[in-house]
Amino acid sequence: MSLKPLLYRSLIDPLLSFVRDGVLRNIEPGESVIDIACGNGTLAFEIAGIAKDVTAIDLDDEMIAYAITRKTRLTTTNITFTTADASDLSGFAGRQFDTAVTTMAIHQFDPAVALKVLSEMKRMAHRVIIADYNIPLPGNLAGLMASGMERLAGGDHHRNFRNFRAKGGLSHFTGSAGLTLISSEVRGAGVFVVAVYE
Repeated sequence: MSLKPLLYRSLIDPLLSFVRDGVLRNIEPGESVIDIACGNGTLAFEIAGIAKDVTAIDLDDEMIAYAITRKTRLTTTNITFTTADASDLSGFAGRQFDTAVTTMAIHQFDPAVALKVLSEMKRMAHRVIIADYNIPLPGNLAGLMASGMERLAGGDHHRNFRNFRAKGGLSHFTGSAGLTLISSEVRGAGVFVVAVYE
């Protein structure tokens, strides 16, 4: 297994714990939840402590393999991890979920893909929870660090982040996908937002 999932778990996950906490506050006991672009599965495991069942998908085979290994070790029974492309959720066409969640992913997608993912989430769930960058980013140290990290990511990732920022962030994409905002909470020194839609 590569180091990528372990690096995420040891470096990125601790930085985003308060973002995950914001998502978890909006999960209702007994729900069925789909976690889109779940990465190494950290949020999915936390949701599984509240929800009835969790379906977690990611395009990265290494991340899913790591999550499945961890699931086996923890003997967690109410999560299913699947390698799948968030922009093509046709494999879940017959499924309905109470809630669809995605965390720190929309800013990474090409704008057309981001819109497609959000439209699919709206189709398959009664409620959508998104955690991502709060645009405009604050001019404080936390905001500057977030911008710097995205710049370091380079390539398509940074290009898509710039598009996300230029279009005004989540409000542009969720509005275009026909999602209606129910509530939002800014977290992490103004850098992140956790938003609930229907």
